[in-house]
Amino acid sequence: MARRHSAGRTGGSPGTGPTARTVVAALALALTAGVSGSATARPDVPAEPSHPPVGAVARDALPASGPQAAPAPPAPPQDLTVRAVDSETVRLRWEPPYGAGGGSAVATYQVFQQGTATPVAEVGADTLEAEITGLEPGISYTFTVRAVNAAGHASPDSPRADVILPGRG
Repeated sequence: MARRHSAGRTGGSPGTGPTARTVVAALALALTAGVSGSATARPDVPAEPSHPPVGAVARDALPASGPQAAPAPPAPPQDLTVRAVDSETVRLRWEPPYGAGGGSAVATYQVFQQGTATPVAEVGADTLEAEITGLEPGISYTFTVRAVNAAGHASPDSPRADVILPGRG
């Protein structure tokens, strides 16, 4: 028959027996795991999530909108058309981005001529056309338009529109 010992009967002073040492060791392990964020000694018990310090805000607790969240760029303008006005001028017209999935509100539209990195014209959000002058007669031109929001984020290019200017005559 096995003998049972109580903490007070091991011959040591009270609070120093095997049970007291086991409790102290378990508390030390729990405190160490809580401070360092490491897993507990028992793999079958999941570790509790660590918590940010008092006053800290978790990154995922920040609002999805506001000054720190840049608005998505608008969708591209649609139905771009271009026609020659004379041998050196074209007029472009387009429709605003379609539907509710159009991204953020448009602040301006930028017109690009094929081969240019900077816009050849820029108009306000309420203007859906632009006139480009000073072109070469008898030359073929390709244009695209981008919608730009207030934060400066531009949409992808609109579908292309091509025109051949008449020669001088």
